[in-house]
Amino acid sequence: EERFEAILESSKEGLNNNIFIYKTPESQWAPSTVYRYNGFLMGLRVMYQTGVAGKKFYIGDDSTSGEIYGLVNIAAFLAQSMKETIQYDACDENSWDRISEIYPLSNSCGQLGQDYQNYHCSAEEAHMECAVDPEMVITATTNAKWYGAPGPMKCGPKSLYPFTGYWDHNYECNKTWKKPPELCTDYEGQKAGGEDNSSPVANNNG
Repeated sequence: EERFEAILESSKEGLNNNIFIYKTPESQWAPSTVYRYNGFLMGLRVMYQTGVAGKKFYIGDDSTSGEIYGLVNIAAFLAQSMKETIQYDACDENSWDRISEIYPLSNSCGQLGQDYQNYHCSAEEAHMECAVDPEMVITATTNAKWYGAPGPMKCGPKSLYPFTGYWDHNYECNKTWKKPPELCTDYEGQKAGGEDNSSPVANNNG
C-alpha cells in the first residue's frame, strides 16, 4: 500500500497534466475541471480500503514488485475512464442520440432505444437495486460544451413535464442587443442552443 501510493504521488504532476485532461470544442487539450489527482486518490482509497458490496480495487500485494500489478490495474482503469468520460470532461451522460438531426429532451429517459427506467440488476445484485421514484426531479451536473451543445440532461414527473420537445442546437440565444436581452442561461459557458417544447418529440425508444 505504501509503495503503491508513493509511486502514484510521484506521478501526481504527470497524471494531472497528461491524463486528467479533456479535449475542448476547439480541439485543444486542457486540464479537466472534473477529474484531478486529489479526487482520484480519495476515490481510489475508498475502493481499495473499503470497497463496494464486498469487492475492492486490487492494488497489488506485498511481494517484490507486487505493486506493479496494482499500477497495471490503474492504467487499465484510467484508459477506460479516458475513453468514456475524462476526454469529455463529463461525469454525467451527454445527450448525443439524434433523430432527424435533432436532440430529443427525452434522451434523458434512454438513448439508442434504451429505457433507463426499466433497467434491473441481475439476481445476485438485486439487493442493491433502488426502487423507481416517479416523483424524482434531477438534473445532471455536466454536459458537452461544443457550440450549441445540448444542456445537462434532466428528468421529472409527468406533472412537471407533461411532454418534452427537443434541444435546438442551431438556436442563437446570445442576443444581448434585444430588449429585453436574450442570454444563454441553460449552463455555464453556453454560446448557443436552447430547448423547444412547442410540441412533443420522442426519443429512439418512442
